[in-house]
Amino acid sequence: MDALQGIARSIREVQLLLLLVTALFHFVAREAIASSTNWFLTLLVFGITVLAMPLVPRLRGQPRLRLVLEIAAMALFITALIAQAGESAGPLSHLYLLPVVTAALLLGRQATGLLLLMILVARLLVGALDQGLEALAMPALIGLFAELAPTLLVAFLTSALSSDLDRATRTIRFLAERDDLTGLYNLRSFSKLADAEHGAASEAGAPSALLMVDVEQLGQINDRFGHEAGDRALRAVAASIQRATRTGDLCARYGGDEFVILLPRCGRAAADAVANRIRHDVFSGTQDFDYAMRRLAVTVGVAAAPDDGHELRSLFRKAVRNLRKEKQSRDSRAALPAPRPREIAP
Repeated sequence: MDALQGIARSIREVQLLLLLVTALFHFVAREAIASSTNWFLTLLVFGITVLAMPLVPRLRGQPRLRLVLEIAAMALFITALIAQAGESAGPLSHLYLLPVVTAALLLGRQATGLLLLMILVARLLVGALDQGLEALAMPALIGLFAELAPTLLVAFLTSALSSDLDRATRTIRFLAERDDLTGLYNLRSFSKLADAEHGAASEAGAPSALLMVDVEQLGQINDRFGHEAGDRALRAVAASIQRATRTGDLCARYGGDEFVILLPRCGRAAADAVANRIRHDVFSGTQDFDYAMRRLAVTVGVAAAPDDGHELRSLFRKAVRNLRKEKQSRDSRAALPAPRPREIAP
């Protein structure tokens, strides 16, 4: 929402600049303008349009549509003034840079191309109304192309720059949201996204589940084979988590040897199934640590709303407790003495 408000302010500044420049142009080229009344009437209509668009209820919820209409209105406004300026209209064609650059930065190449096509058609119509068929002759078309060539070049360069900036922004955002080692969300991004997803599920009356995953014996792997081996183990577990979850599930590295997973709109039974898939997928693979083939294992604690709490914090605490219970249960089984073989009577 803040970004959209910033864009709206920028568009408003461009529109006010356009009104100011065209008003000053009237005093510079007054003699060439056919009618001062029509000139300022055109300015008034454009100004009213600019002020009225934010008040239209349908456009409030569709910022992209509103942006398209505002940019198109600027292009048509400039064309209307060019039609009134006659032979002195040459400098006004440079004003097309304002809507064209705005479209290239905010709407992309396709929308910019359509805007340029609209400008070309509008200029041909203006020329045909003023000069008749002579406006469609080759010399007139060459002159129109030469007049609009700088605008075309700037549109191309701006679109290319905008595309590069958009890719760079997405890359930076991805790196800022992800854990460097595993590629999963980092804890900060997970917390923000999980609150929104869990809140939306709660409002819809749908369940949610939270899983805490702990990698067993990671410290021993680090001590015996080095931290690079431990990093490979963490990446292997992260890959197993991704294979066992859906695209819309939120998976993050909680820190150290732990991971956290939010399963929106997922009940307890489905969450238990996901936990079992993670356990099986992790254990079914083997890792080569200095030519020593070892299996990894994880412990998973599961909590599901609403049975284990409605708030995300409650689910987290319950998942941690269930994780500890599973560890204690596993350690207890491992500590039991092996059963003695029965003696066979002679």
